[in-house]
Amino acid sequence: MKTLLINGKIRISKNNFTYALGFDSGTGKITFCGNKEDAEKFKADFDEVADLGGKLVLPAFIEGHCHYIQGSFKNSQLNLRDAGTKEDFINGIREFKNKNGNKWIYGGFFSETNFKEEIKLDRYFLDEILPDTPVIISRFDTHSGIANSKALELSGLLNTGNESVFTKEEIIRDKNGEPTGEVKERAGDFILDSIPNATLSERTDIAIEQMRKFHALGITAISDITLFEDLEIYKEMIAGNKMRLRVDARLPFHELENIKKYKNEFSELPDLIQFKSLKAFYDGSLSSRTALMHENYKNTDHNGIKTEFVNTGEFEEFAYRIDEAGLQMSVHAIGDKAVTELLDLNDKLIEKFGKKDRRFRIEHAQHIQENDFSRFKDLNVIASVQPTHLFSDAKTAEEILTNPGLEHNYKKLFDIGAKVCFGTDFPIVGESPFETIYYAMTRKAPGFENGFYPENNISLDDCIDAYTINNAYATFNENETGSLTVGKLADIVVMEDDLFEMTGEEIRDAGVYETYFSGEKVFGV
Repeated sequence: MKTLLINGKIRISKNNFTYALGFDSGTGKITFCGNKEDAEKFKADFDEVADLGGKLVLPAFIEGHCHYIQGSFKNSQLNLRDAGTKEDFINGIREFKNKNGNKWIYGGFFSETNFKEEIKLDRYFLDEILPDTPVIISRFDTHSGIANSKALELSGLLNTGNESVFTKEEIIRDKNGEPTGEVKERAGDFILDSIPNATLSERTDIAIEQMRKFHALGITAISDITLFEDLEIYKEMIAGNKMRLRVDARLPFHELENIKKYKNEFSELPDLIQFKSLKAFYDGSLSSRTALMHENYKNTDHNGIKTEFVNTGEFEEFAYRIDEAGLQMSVHAIGDKAVTELLDLNDKLIEKFGKKDRRFRIEHAQHIQENDFSRFKDLNVIASVQPTHLFSDAKTAEEILTNPGLEHNYKKLFDIGAKVCFGTDFPIVGESPFETIYYAMTRKAPGFENGFYPENNISLDDCIDAYTINNAYATFNENETGSLTVGKLADIVVMEDDLFEMTGEEIRDAGVYETYFSGEKVFGV
């Protein structure tokens, strides 16, 4: 099917719009982009001509950082994202149990930012709600959570031999030495890993449903933080001809030796899934006070943590091997000291292997010291960021950091011409690009109705670039997607309303009219 969209506001680049866009679902490519006069000349070449009535047309959004498969399943679990009272927790947990029986209860993704009363979250509170069903609820950042006694028991976390593996910062105890149920980092992961898996069919159905939610938001491509077990779901989706999503798969560093094998397994569909980058964690999170900072957190004697992978020296060993193999690295770093050390690592890589097109990605880069901004541009390091996290991080930064103004300060990176790409970190927050753009443009986090350091607000044009062409660049795909250019893939979103005529607050609730993937309509009437 050859389709021509006319009478639209087709965004070509910043401050550059045209009238019509044509594409072919057979080839999956854009075949025409031009003015009204030229569109009239070529109209007869198309099977279908659609008058958009002035609607805004953009390249489809590329989600820059998400946990698609794991997040899809987590999103089907307990949802306490908006919980603000004890009753919210009690009702939410009990209602979920009533629907799902005696299975493990997990998910939650609560945030203290939403609390309207004092809530002491510990295992005793959860035991009162459900003493006989294992429950572990995660904070929104997933770096820590609260488990009830049944979950601690069934997981075996506190068994002799297991407990000694973890630090006192990972298994929190009260003044009497009793575990409170709060678990962080590896201890939380240990409990979650003990939960029985759903079937492959169940997980595949959930992933397909999540893909449809992406389409409804104008998203047709993602950078996915992928686990080995996620690959079988991608295979199921592809085998069933259900895959309408471009996946930039970022497996853990330890999968280096297996990358060639995965590339071969999916070699017939390089447009759908690619293996060009590997992912690692350098530090923790802000809300859990495990992000690695240059200065100590307020009223403490510690400045966060490096992961064990980093502390052992294994991370750096892998980094050299990955760089030598010509693969990209994507490294989670939230604290400013973690960011500095990764920029230092890039200097070392250049010294050892010379300058090349690395496109090293710092995932989150949430805090950046003043003298590190220019290094992003000089070293061609990409900041892969998530402005929606301001909903919680703004208040937390004010409470625990000596210099909260460094929080989510990405405008300086845009201003100096460094590469910035946007994502959500779904399911840490919702998957909406419009929510992300709202926070980037307004910085109106809870408690900061006039904006959290509003001088760092980002323009709509920069936000759109960060969600499209910059994300394409960050995945080495800028020649195939990310802009509405003849010859590129026809991944297109038609908006209900013109974002350029809307305030940041209005954009938060913006709606998508149609989404096209390779010229095939995947959302809309």
